[in-house]
Amino acid sequence: MSPSIEELATTSQLLVVSDFDGTLAGFSADPNDVPINAEAVDALRRLAALPATTVAILSGRHLDGLRSASGFGEDEFLLVGSHGAESSDHPVVLTSAQVTGLAQVEAKFEVLASAAEGMFVEHKPYHRVLHAIRAIAQGHEDDVEKAKRALDEALELSIPGVRLKPGKWIVEASVTEATKGTWIADYKAQNTPTATVFLGDDTTDEDGFRALGPDDLSVKVGDGDTEATWRVADIAGVGTLLAQLADRREAFMDR
Repeated sequence: MSPSIEELATTSQLLVVSDFDGTLAGFSADPNDVPINAEAVDALRRLAALPATTVAILSGRHLDGLRSASGFGEDEFLLVGSHGAESSDHPVVLTSAQVTGLAQVEAKFEVLASAAEGMFVEHKPYHRVLHAIRAIAQGHEDDVEKAKRALDEALELSIPGVRLKPGKWIVEASVTEATKGTWIADYKAQNTPTATVFLGDDTTDEDGFRALGPDDLSVKVGDGDTEATWRVADIAGVGTLLAQLADRREAFMDR
């Protein structure tokens, strides 16, 4: 059974962790210009300003990309990129095997990206990502089908040391074992919050949901199978939920 908003708001040490894309921000054909939910961000800022409350943005984007797209700074939130592999206090250092793996998957992805107009490959420190959203957004039936086939083919690649994972209109290749779940588990072990909230919308967020315990709240945004214990319909629902949590925690702290 999930804890209530009131139980979370009155816990002694609260950790709130949110995904960015699909949770705080909508999707766009331009990944650097995405619509951000103002109510959700305002609530997170209110929470971050409270004592005994930590707010982290845990994104699949690389750290610089997260800063650029969100406008967030480390002075307001704990920013964590590359699914937990990258933070301001965790410099990126690749092994020779990781460099080789990224080069090999990049070459394969570039070939697949040429299949449909609008497909492209994103470079991250530990990842390469094959994106199809532009091809699908253009709506040309032939390109949409080609893009879907390219994503399917990407998931069938076999490259030593490279892990492949599907997402929304993407396939992501990783050369690190870090996941959102490993980051949440490590942070909880080191800082021992009495309750954690994690919100996310994509398959990569399922790792984070599985890292939570009985006193924590996992929130799935949107449709789809999930191991989360709570669900909101959309990004607007994220804003409503976080605003309720911020209202009640502020009231608790003012007592």
